[in-house]
Amino acid sequence: MIGVCGCTMNNSNLPNSTESKVCLSQRQKDILLAQDLPTEYKDLSISQQRAIVAIENMLCYVEEKYNTSFSYAGYIAASTLEKEHMRAFPTSGDIEVDSFTITRTDDGYEDDFINIITNTKFTSYICESLKSLAPNTEIKVFTEITETFLLEVPTNNADFDGKVESSLWIFVDKATFAEQNLNNFKVRFTTFMKEHELYGITQIVLLREGKIAYLTRYNYTDYLSDDYYVSREMVYIN
Repeated sequence: MIGVCGCTMNNSNLPNSTESKVCLSQRQKDILLAQDLPTEYKDLSISQQRAIVAIENMLCYVEEKYNTSFSYAGYIAASTLEKEHMRAFPTSGDIEVDSFTITRTDDGYEDDFINIITNTKFTSYICESLKSLAPNTEIKVFTEITETFLLEVPTNNADFDGKVESSLWIFVDKATFAEQNLNNFKVRFTTFMKEHELYGITQIVLLREGKIAYLTRYNYTDYLSDDYYVSREMVYIN
């Protein structure tokens, strides 16, 4: 469920007498239309009205915080099992890979957008480190930061140390790397991650020759099938 009203609205329990005066923005109407719901506030159910207000408040919160335009990706009302939260993504980004969560807390809102905006830099950090572990090897790395203790975007690689947990997928081209060296590579990689306190789960995948050229951030999980790789190793850093 979904919805939003203007950024100036911050009360999810609007008096009944004001319902007819609520005017939804075009963004709100677009979201409602996408869900096949009425675009008039008064025609929505109470739960839908509350969702409309809540979602807009959350979008406004992150837009003010990051000075960036965001779009709606999903909403879950509060329940006994989970807190009220929504999914959003930068309007200039991609809903598939750039979505993050905004959660209502007792003190207001919190979000994990920093996981998205630091992902590229963190991936570069890992790639640079792998170059020293396996020179002249063609490697592609895909990252999902699962938790950070960062307060701002790092300005250098050392800022990540001890502050990031992630899931990593490291694909290595067999044309440039000998299979018998894989275990040594795994040991050295594990040592590096532990030394820098970069915790999480990593998959090291030795792809069949030539397959690495086709990997993108949208399809790399397709290549976790044994049709495409020679060897696949799991590394747990905790």
